[in-house]
Amino acid sequence: MADSTVPVSLPCGFINAAHRYLSAEAFRFQVVATGLVLRPRQVWVLRFVSPQGAGAAGQDEERGQRVHLISSLQRFLAADPNGKVTCEQEGPGSGALFLLRYYPDGKVSLQCELTQRYLGGTEDNVTCFAQAVSEGEKWSLQLAQHPNVHLLNLGKKRYLRLDPHTGHVRCNRDLPWGIEAIINLRFNPKENKYGLWTADGNLLAADGSLQPEGSPHTLFRLEVRGGLLALRDADGKYLTGREAVVKTFKTDKPGRDELFVLEPSLAQVALRTFHTGVYVGCKPGADVSAGATAVGDTEVFQLLINEATKETCFRSCSGNYIGVDSSDILVSTSAQDKSVWFSLQYQAQRATLRSAENRYVTIRPNQRMMVYPDLPGKVTEFLLMLVNRPLVILQSEFGFVGLCPGTQRLDGNRPDYDASVMMITEDGHYRFRIENKNWTMDKDGLIMLTGERGSDFIIQFASSSCLVMKAPNNKYLVAEAGGRLWAGAVDVASATPFRY
Repeated sequence: MADSTVPVSLPCGFINAAHRYLSAEAFRFQVVATGLVLRPRQVWVLRFVSPQGAGAAGQDEERGQRVHLISSLQRFLAADPNGKVTCEQEGPGSGALFLLRYYPDGKVSLQCELTQRYLGGTEDNVTCFAQAVSEGEKWSLQLAQHPNVHLLNLGKKRYLRLDPHTGHVRCNRDLPWGIEAIINLRFNPKENKYGLWTADGNLLAADGSLQPEGSPHTLFRLEVRGGLLALRDADGKYLTGREAVVKTFKTDKPGRDELFVLEPSLAQVALRTFHTGVYVGCKPGADVSAGATAVGDTEVFQLLINEATKETCFRSCSGNYIGVDSSDILVSTSAQDKSVWFSLQYQAQRATLRSAENRYVTIRPNQRMMVYPDLPGKVTEFLLMLVNRPLVILQSEFGFVGLCPGTQRLDGNRPDYDASVMMITEDGHYRFRIENKNWTMDKDGLIMLTGERGSDFIIQFASSSCLVMKAPNNKYLVAEAGGRLWAGAVDVASATPFRY
């Protein structure tokens, strides 16, 4: 991964000393610090501005990182010489450039470059007038991204992954493959720190061990360095990828080995033929075939969906794609051209794949895969089985799916999540379970958590990072702003897309 692809922006929330979030209100574009939890109004995009001039990078290191703060309303935070804070500029105008600076306690300050004053305040009295930094001008950062991520080490250009054979986290994978590459970043609101959960349900500790329970040694302070992340332990040491085992390392400031790129964890699926129950495989240098009875690395594909065309391509563990050659045979190809894009068409839990030439992917009697101008039928039907989510965490635009306190009802707007264990049935339905209770749909379409037999759901992929869910009543799940999670949408367009 080239340095030019390092993210230039990062969505996050800012928490003050009173544990209230900096918020952008729609009414008159006011800026307040009243939010109790991180919701869309409390999310700010940190856009990093490159240093200018010779030696500017070193100067920025001392003075702070130059950033713009953009609200969920797509307006820029700004301050005037009188300390008044506004968020109504549609572009980065006067007073909209801030210097982000870190302190030994892990908190940050925001200094307006124009006025040299610091942003602070509580409730509806947020100003940018302080000449020096006190606790009232310090903020803690919380990431505003889905907690299931991949972490790419900038120095090694390799991904973190759980090594199940040794029980350690290593930094040695070219591609983030399988459940071992998923890191769950969970924010601890009491400490304003992060824990790093691995796929086996353990926490990474500062010494590189994996621990089943949280402790001060499994919590890390977050630092943002120009779109990159650094994670610091209780002793001030930084998590590093330079060693054989990922653990913390003593250094004055993070170098390339202590900096990580945060990437969303995209869906990885197995393609199983519906009528024969075998899996599609893609081995380097060989045609695509369907004969495996179990899922290995070569039977897993990363699902990539073009946001504009909604077409889908399948990337294998070798980095190649499933494509169609001139003989209409499915092959492994490194070129991401029109031959690798397919239209996914769902019929209940089954899916067909149609090529750019309106031909359907078909399994032939010799297990080879081809595209054929046949109408959809049994030989063209597949199950897309989500295989890289040991725990499913669903997030709507209003919050996470979680249990409403004091009830059996699941809501779709919770500030924190309840992770669900997922099971896939032989016929391709999905069932979900939270702490020995199952997702069920009641007579009104509400999603409940009970001890009864779990309801069967269908997953359909809406984008590279979002899915929609169809309930047993043949309607799609909807998460409302007030919290209600129910099966009430008649089509995908009116369904809620959930990040997962």
